[in-house]
Amino acid sequence: LKTWTGNSAVLIDLEAHGREDLFEEVDISRTVGWFTSIFPVLLQDATSTAPGEQLKAIKEQLRAIPDRGIGYGILRYLSQDPESCRQLKALPQAEIRFNYFGQLLQETVLGVSWQVDHRLKQFERSSEGNRPYLLDINAMIMEGELQITWTYCHKIHHGDTVKRLANYYKETLQGLIDHCLSPEAKGYTPSDFPEAGLNQQELDSLLEEVGL
Repeated sequence: LKTWTGNSAVLIDLEAHGREDLFEEVDISRTVGWFTSIFPVLLQDATSTAPGEQLKAIKEQLRAIPDRGIGYGILRYLSQDPESCRQLKALPQAEIRFNYFGQLLQETVLGVSWQVDHRLKQFERSSEGNRPYLLDINAMIMEGELQITWTYCHKIHHGDTVKRLANYYKETLQGLIDHCLSPEAKGYTPSDFPEAGLNQQELDSLLEEVGL
């Protein structure tokens, strides 16, 4: 996105299924479905162009979000404080939504084989509804294979434009994978040791001393 827009920061909405194990007193093991939560995230690019440093910077920004963003919707739509609701509603709205579904595998449960049926995909939403995002990106791992779907409006973006963006996304992702598989890759960041209270430079120095 930085290469495409020229901006070092990007505002996106992250969508989550809301079934994370966040609170000990809440048991959702007997519920069916998910509790979708959507929250905005302003991602700042790292000053370094090295893939590892960029990956660490984004990792720390995402981990800094309290309770994986579930509080945003609660504060905006359920808060009894009208001023808080007004301030959140007045914030700039993201034009991109990203949703990672996780790993969806074909499994056999109670002797019945389950698999995803894509035949009704065209009926996910009403054709009369307004598209809330310019780009809607859905990612999942299906039977060990990463699949990413890019949804856009052809009246706003040319298909070739989105295809170039998706191809660059693929190239960038492959570059990150190559980096993470390299012997010199060191992925520890301060959020991996939250009780230590170290910044990245201090952590790197400590890890170097112990040979990690």
